[in-house]
Amino acid sequence: MHPRMTSRVAALVMTIALLPAIASAQTKIEPGWNLFSTNDDVQIGQQSAAQAEAQLPILNDSQVTDYVNRIGAKLAANAGGPNFPYRFKVVNASDINAFALPGGPIYVNRGVLDQAKNEGEVAGVLAHEIAHVALRHGTHQASKSYGAQAGISILGGLLGGKIGQNTANILNTVGGIGLNALFLKYSRDLETQADVRGSQILAASGYSPVDMVNFFHTLESVDKSKKTNWLSDHPAPPDRVARIQKESQLLKVSANPTTNVAELNTVKNRLRGMGNAPVMGQIAGTTANTSSTARPSRGGTTSAINVEAPSSTMRTYAPPSGVYQISYPSNWRVYQQGNLAATIAPEGGVGDINGKSEVVYGAILNHYSPFNSGSRSYLRGTTGSSNVTLQNATNDLLGQITQSSPHLKLVSSSGQQFNLDGRTALAASLRGTNPNTGIQERVTVVTRQLGDEHLVYLLFITPEKDASRYSPVLQAMVNSMRVDETQRH
Repeated sequence: MHPRMTSRVAALVMTIALLPAIASAQTKIEPGWNLFSTNDDVQIGQQSAAQAEAQLPILNDSQVTDYVNRIGAKLAANAGGPNFPYRFKVVNASDINAFALPGGPIYVNRGVLDQAKNEGEVAGVLAHEIAHVALRHGTHQASKSYGAQAGISILGGLLGGKIGQNTANILNTVGGIGLNALFLKYSRDLETQADVRGSQILAASGYSPVDMVNFFHTLESVDKSKKTNWLSDHPAPPDRVARIQKESQLLKVSANPTTNVAELNTVKNRLRGMGNAPVMGQIAGTTANTSSTARPSRGGTTSAINVEAPSSTMRTYAPPSGVYQISYPSNWRVYQQGNLAATIAPEGGVGDINGKSEVVYGAILNHYSPFNSGSRSYLRGTTGSSNVTLQNATNDLLGQITQSSPHLKLVSSSGQQFNLDGRTALAASLRGTNPNTGIQERVTVVTRQLGDEHLVYLLFITPEKDASRYSPVLQAMVNSMRVDETQRH
């Protein structure tokens, strides 16, 4: 993994698998940084679904549920990404809304079925929610929220609080499981991703992206008393319809809407026979746990930190991915996370300080996807090159680091250019007083670009007072570094 914090310090890029029939045309989507594994998504979703269903009136009608599940299963077969166990349920609420939880649970309000004009419009809503799951937006947002609080140590796999802190503690920090706002409300950028990926899912499943557009038009004419929460919970980018239409052109699929209405009309008749459904505001207990609770930061100074002098003998470390290898002092320890991230530090060089893991002495290595959000879209076209230079990518990384750790400032005239394993590399230093430890620290950033414009980077951290003394260790580690671009990252 690699960083992209709420302040946008980014992560391991995972390109969504393309569907063979349209792989050459559709927009590629790069999901953002995620602390959680796909198995974590499934577990979080299951636990959250149990809490949600204890609060929501689930419609237990086999004919209605089977209708939604049949459409959902057809779409989920073309979701791409992780093989999540998708399942679909109907909430007996008249609000026009739907939501997805991590790992597969998807809920659609009865109001969607009441107002949809045909099967394609129902499919458009479900495809959008499936896209949120496939792109792992819920746990991505939870990761960003946690990352904003965890500090620079998170860049190398130290998950705050304690080394190896479990996912439950991370989730508790950002609001817990259940109907957490991080799983329910997304930024406009993430909504655009879900629109585009949802359009692709529709096209691959025999529907048309115009079905999604038509549901938006349906919402425009709905009585406002129906409380169309779909729009408030899913903030629309200004060019939402235009972006979906553009994707439809890239996919080269029919612009004709799906006209299957017979089965939907049967479902509507069945729902009318059940009487009126309440709106969500009338359903007790649905407001619990819907906002994230940030952990307050606590400043302070540390007691004296003493570490053993670096050994002159070296060991070699390579992550499971094999993308890089590096030598390090033999009396230092490796803290590995995932296939790429690692923190390498002396005993006592990292620890729990005021509830946060801090790297006081050590090195962090990882992979970075530049411009993964904000100044560049997550959405990348399939033709042409984005021409991200090493300098641009490094500036982006430095910007993300200083946004997540604002006490760090770039040291003027610290930039260097040199050769690292056959390619140009850059180095620059930042320094500042860490508000959690009270230590003035120096962070040296070393970057080397890969063939796909991503970076392999090293952050070398010491107290400012010891920067010169540890300079030979940094130099030895950089000189030893090797990069294998044939390996997947």
